[in-house]
Amino acid sequence: MTLLAAIRLVTYLNVLRHGSSPAADAGRSVPSVEVAARTVRGADAAHHVSDPDALLGLTDEGSSPLDEAMRAALVHCPEDWILALPRPGRLGPLRGPMPLTRAALAAGAAVIPRAGGAAWVPVRVGPAIQWQILPAERPFSPVSSVEAEHALTEAMHAATRELDQLGMASGRRPEGDGPVLPPDYPSRQRQAAARALRLVEACEAGLADESGLLHAHAVEVRARALRALLNAALDNLEASCAWPPS
Repeated sequence: MTLLAAIRLVTYLNVLRHGSSPAADAGRSVPSVEVAARTVRGADAAHHVSDPDALLGLTDEGSSPLDEAMRAALVHCPEDWILALPRPGRLGPLRGPMPLTRAALAAGAAVIPRAGGAAWVPVRVGPAIQWQILPAERPFSPVSSVEAEHALTEAMHAATRELDQLGMASGRRPEGDGPVLPPDYPSRQRQAAARALRLVEACEAGLADESGLLHAHAVEVRARALRALLNAALDNLEASCAWPPS
């Protein structure tokens, strides 16, 4: 899942840059780059990084190991990183240029330095991920995590009302495996990201399944409600993965 890889990459780069947030759980030690890279990789077979323009100084031909590229990013990027989850007509923090916009839209995610420069775009290649390093303009800032949480809660209520009007049970909230952000992030952001990711998965599954719908109007209404909820959940993930202000 490239989305999960992008979440892990942006948050662990931020942890490596800043250390633990003052609002995070006490007693945590910052992981090494090697440990962070293994966590980003997760269950994938491998993660490699392609830097054709040497934006991170990775001048060797072909691909570089993830830990080497993360170490280079910490040297070359003076600020923290943000997550962009662009969709057609909704680019979020993404500001271009066009090659990055096209690649990020195709992948559904990009990790961008706040100062611009070397953006990371994940591309699934079988059981592995190839990260493409592309030039990026300075991105827009995501909305605050508090604003995004309120917007997501409102979208959940609106989706529930629309589905109830169709006579469809909204069902119980999807269960997850716990927080997806590192423990160095504040607990509120970790909880918000976990909820948002569960909703993304549930909405995508619902949009792919039209069984049980009896007429085109119901298909259209449910799709509209789920897309609105999906957009709010993705916006919430962007906000939750931003490093908290000091």
